[in-house]
Amino acid sequence: MRIAAIGGNALHAPPHTRTALTSAYVQGADVLVFDVAVTADGHVVPGSDRGLPRQAGSTASVGELTLTRLRELDLSTTFKPRGSPEFRYRPAGHAPVRVEALDDLLDALPDDVTYVVRVSTGGTDTVAAVIGIFVRHAATARLVVAACDPELLRHARRLDLDVGTALTGPQLVGSGAGPDPALLDAALQDGALDLVLAGIDDLIGPDGRPTGLGVRIGEAKRSEGVRLGVLVLPRADRDLDDPALAAAQPYTWAVGTESTFDIAEALRPGTGRLDETFAGTHVDTRRFALGYAKATPYGHVFQDDGIHIRITPYQGDPQPPLPVDPVERRLAELAERSWDALGDWPFYSGGGFGVTHGLRGDFAAEVRVESAVAAQATMCEMAAVNADPGTHHPPYNDDGTPWFPRSFRDKDAFYDPHGAPPFVGAEHDEDDGYRINWNLGTLYDTNQYGPPVGDGRVLAARLRLERRGAYFAAYTRNDVDAHDWVCVGTVRNDSMNETVHLRCSGKRWRQEDPADPTRYMPIQANEFVFRDLHITSYF
Repeated sequence: MRIAAIGGNALHAPPHTRTALTSAYVQGADVLVFDVAVTADGHVVPGSDRGLPRQAGSTASVGELTLTRLRELDLSTTFKPRGSPEFRYRPAGHAPVRVEALDDLLDALPDDVTYVVRVSTGGTDTVAAVIGIFVRHAATARLVVAACDPELLRHARRLDLDVGTALTGPQLVGSGAGPDPALLDAALQDGALDLVLAGIDDLIGPDGRPTGLGVRIGEAKRSEGVRLGVLVLPRADRDLDDPALAAAQPYTWAVGTESTFDIAEALRPGTGRLDETFAGTHVDTRRFALGYAKATPYGHVFQDDGIHIRITPYQGDPQPPLPVDPVERRLAELAERSWDALGDWPFYSGGGFGVTHGLRGDFAAEVRVESAVAAQATMCEMAAVNADPGTHHPPYNDDGTPWFPRSFRDKDAFYDPHGAPPFVGAEHDEDDGYRINWNLGTLYDTNQYGPPVGDGRVLAARLRLERRGAYFAAYTRNDVDAHDWVCVGTVRNDSMNETVHLRCSGKRWRQEDPADPTRYMPIQANEFVFRDLHITSYF
């Protein structure tokens, strides 16, 4: 049974954005459903004419704004995950979540997803513009044009026979979303109709029996050429969603949702691969390896009802004064440059653990993490990495003292957050927020980071990382206000192997003071604790 995402993962990221649409695909959606509107300068964008600006708190319509003006709006302004009315998606001072033209968006979205695009304004001109975009992307076979007016569907079919057609009601969510039975008859008069969009309450009455529309659709599917069937739209009261009921109907082609979390378990079952609390102090070295990012005495990785990355206070001066003697000054400068060249800074410390068994194919992994402090120059992540974990290092020496890496032979880039590229990860970004990070190549200097999401001062949260093919989605869910899962970013990374390894790690380093780049901020001590790691595989 197909999963159809209405506006993307609209309850977990700002609707109609690349993040919402891609994250829905990663979690199993095979169909993306959205309205389209046309800007004043002729660009087609996902979202309805009035509804899209309303996401940004604007009373304008898409048709009144140029694409440039529309992109000045922050589509995350009104987004609130379930359970957190005070949540702010994009922290102050960071780039807003901007709309993307449909033409550009198709370049970034997957090639194996079907688009149900509803045209509610603009008439035949909008239909032609949408089909033209899909023609340029050689994707008309994956396009279904949906409309309330059967004449628009006839126009779409005349323009391109590869394009599917769908009859819909006035809305994409809730009761009354289905078309009037008389319009269904009109749409069927001139040939085959591919799809009908309707809510479950439009199809099944309170007594559990089919409504008039449900009966008519059943008849049409059997004898009048409704080829695909019905895309069952979600109820307005999402707590009443019943994907099993929708999927059980004989005419159902896809089950619609604004949250793939709500129905993925029922319609996309997976296999539990790992469920680990890290209770006690014994490290199961058959499944996990502990290691270090750098050879310094300030880090200690150990298990004690969780995997701890303890980073102790730095004993040196983060910015020692330069010697007066010219030779000593030159030596001090060379020492700093050698740290940069070798990546061997004494104030850089961290490490973590890796899952020794590789993850093949699609998966979802989540872990709970706590941080002692939230500050600049300290962060943690959960990431998928092509490399396998380096040698496991026992946490303690034979005499019971903490073990620490003493040379380059005792460290491994796998345990370095942002290390051992290529990778994709979900991270707690200093005190800015949560975000996705990735690297498409092999050099540390080509690391990339999405903008932060949420409140980075929250020190206890769950991180989640999902994969479907070359696409990844990162999420967070915090323990402070118990908000729902929020997607913090998505990315396509074709450089990842089919089999990857999972790491959880944390670090600290020395960072310039933004108020005075010639000075450095204090070097933070910190402690990260990872618990409750769960991994599900999808085959």
